[in-house]
Amino acid sequence: MKNRILFAAAAALTVSQIAGAQAQPTSEEKHVLKLDDVELNTLIADVSMLTGYTFITHPDVRKVRVSVVSQTPMTSAEVFQVFLTTLRVQGFAAIPAGKDTYRIVPEAIAATEAPTSGQGANAFVTEIFKLDNANAMDVAQQIKPILDSQGQVAANTNTNTLVIVDYASNIQRVRRMIETIDRDQTVTETVALRNVPALEMEAVLNRLQGDPASSGGQTQNARRFVAVASQTSNAILLRGDTASVERARRVALQLDQTEPQRDNIRVIPLNYTDAAEIVPILEQLGQSMAAQRAPSDTSPASQSISHHPATNSLIISGNAETLVAMEKVIAALDVRRPQVMVEAIIVEMSDDTTKELGLQFLLSGTGNSDVPFASTNFSRSAPNLLALTGALVTDAFTDLTTDNPFRDAAISSLTGSSGLTLGFGGQSGDSLFGVILNAVENDTNSRILSTPFGMTLNNATSSLIVGQEVPVTTGQVLGDSNSNPFRTVEREDVGIKLEVTPRIGENDTVRLDIRQEVSSVFGSVGTVTPDLILDKREITASVLADDGEIIVLGGLVEQTDMLRGSKVPLLGDIPVAGRLFRSNGKASVRRNLMVFLRPTIVRSKEDARDLTDQKYLYVRGQELMRGVTPEGSIDHFVADVLGNAGPMGPAASTSR
Repeated sequence: MKNRILFAAAAALTVSQIAGAQAQPTSEEKHVLKLDDVELNTLIADVSMLTGYTFITHPDVRKVRVSVVSQTPMTSAEVFQVFLTTLRVQGFAAIPAGKDTYRIVPEAIAATEAPTSGQGANAFVTEIFKLDNANAMDVAQQIKPILDSQGQVAANTNTNTLVIVDYASNIQRVRRMIETIDRDQTVTETVALRNVPALEMEAVLNRLQGDPASSGGQTQNARRFVAVASQTSNAILLRGDTASVERARRVALQLDQTEPQRDNIRVIPLNYTDAAEIVPILEQLGQSMAAQRAPSDTSPASQSISHHPATNSLIISGNAETLVAMEKVIAALDVRRPQVMVEAIIVEMSDDTTKELGLQFLLSGTGNSDVPFASTNFSRSAPNLLALTGALVTDAFTDLTTDNPFRDAAISSLTGSSGLTLGFGGQSGDSLFGVILNAVENDTNSRILSTPFGMTLNNATSSLIVGQEVPVTTGQVLGDSNSNPFRTVEREDVGIKLEVTPRIGENDTVRLDIRQEVSSVFGSVGTVTPDLILDKREITASVLADDGEIIVLGGLVEQTDMLRGSKVPLLGDIPVAGRLFRSNGKASVRRNLMVFLRPTIVRSKEDARDLTDQKYLYVRGQELMRGVTPEGSIDHFVADVLGNAGPMGPAASTSR
């Protein structure tokens, strides 16, 4: 009963004080709290009335009783801070939930929902700390003991940051501690070396404290110092705490004090470059280094450079400076060079048109006839009227048992004829007569398509020849009385030739130095000499193209028109009737030659595999179009010769 009376008196006093305070200006409001063993909800209600804040309480709040007594009047802000302290003592916290709104929840829940800022030292807040030098995991272990019982810390090793949730009053202490820990207390020192190569010293010092790869995954931050080699100045850089760096420096100087009987020979196997090509470069480098030595430096500049062809290795002997410089040059030159696939498309189209129209006649007497001999004969026309007449007069076609040159000439003339041939003839008494009309028109269309391609290394020349070696007479000697005659002959390549040197530039541009030649045998010069006429089309150029771009390398359009005519003098000029004494011909030749190129850069084995699969698939597609049986396919051939299923894999052979 007594407690209830005290509580009622305290509540009445509080309400009267609040009512009196509301009559004063807001800036002058002062409040005195005197609550003895009341429910926490009562304090929350009073604070809500004084501050104007809205509070949403957790169900556990009504189970708690508090006592708050103040002797000095306080402002609303001071009352709110006392309220937050009271909540903290009871294991609760106020979490902002909107404008002038708070949620009263247990600390365990508040730790997971704390904002990045709060009012006063007793508010739960979240803060992120970025560490510059210390390791986040190590710092998290060090600050965990000073956090509140409900405070939390999380370390992010990827960003080397800490996320801390705690009361604002404790966050200040945590911040000062982190600033003390996260100081760069390391030192850096450079140790110049005279005898030992820097790379060798780096390996020795790092193994001295344990190699992370061989010590169970020891991290870089757990190492006391780090040693880094500078090959340019042949020095070692040490970084770590003062004591560790000093010990490493003493070790490095002791190892470098004396000129030891050590390995001054390097055997360097090359992976991509021919060792014989590197030797002249290294020899010039050694001579240049010897010429640049200071005049006071009297130490011998002896060096030896050779190569072993069987293993494609370089053997170098010299001082440390020479070895370091040459190793850098070798590392820069012995790199995988990209390749370039150059594909060419050569298209040649030609149209040949020939027209011939000729009339031949013959009139001759035989025996004692007075009829004179008269005839017209044009060599381009067939058959030959004179040959036919000679065979008829000598009865060559009636007597087939004996050889007759007139019959052979007549048969050859008939078999060589083309087009339309009309004629008639006969014998009247002692007179022979005959007429032959020959009309010919030839029209030939042809297209030659060649697709040569080749792959070569960057800055290397690729040469491709597809054709034949044709003998060409270069000289002939006849001795006296035709004794000891001889003839000199050279073989000349006739066909398709492609020589290309690619040079890869910036942005995957390719410069191509190209020599493209297409040649063929046209025929012989004549019937007397065996010399041949060779058709030749050649392009030599330097062009620039992007990776995978198709460009035209060159082209040639040639057209030749030829008019031929033969006639009997005077008679062939007679109007109308003169057509009987003429033979006319017309020939037209048109050629169109175009060359297209496409360079493709091949940088990796995946690029090479894709190009190989593309060409292999093209061959298989052609086989399918021609109906090649599986036993005669390229898959079967590759499996027999190479012992595998080919570039397309096992599925290529089973897909059939």
